Amino acid sequence: MFSKTKTENLKLEEGKYSVIVNGVVVKDGKILLAQRSFKEKHDGGCWSPPGGKIEETGPCWHILEKTVKKEVFEETGVEIEDKIHLLTNNTFSREEDNFSTISIVFLCKYKVGKARPLEDTIAVKWISEDEIDNFEFTHANVKNYIVKAFKFLKNHQW
Repeated sequence: MFSKTKTENLKLEEGKYSVIVNGVVVKDGKILLAQRSFKEKHDGGCWSPPGGKIEETGPCWHILEKTVKKEVFEETGVEIEDKIHLLTNNTFSREEDNFSTISIVFLCKYKVGKARPLEDTIAVKWISEDEIDNFEFTHANVKNYIVKAFKFLKNHQW
């Protein structure tokens, strides 16, 4: 039987949910990471795949895919191909803003652009699998996304 804490019940009743997408971008066997600005409300200075919140409202087809393409470009200047692969999803909550967050992570192919820090980022880096432990990620699950992406790349023609 699943039981909820009082805080979880409150969140459900208030309907405070946030949906975010992240793009694990692959180029030449490496994955693109972005370091969050120290001015960011959450996890400033930490590393993650580029991404952000779903902000559009109203009817919109393929909002997840459109948002991940937009966020990757806005944060890093990199364009990704239309072909993306659902890598994983996750849910978490942060008590300081009383939101439950649904995180959807896509594996994306690099299309064009020079990676550089732009909106909300202070650094970007293409990493290989053996560099994973050199980074402080925004959350332990983020490291798992990267590990999962490298495993996928080893086992699938991408």
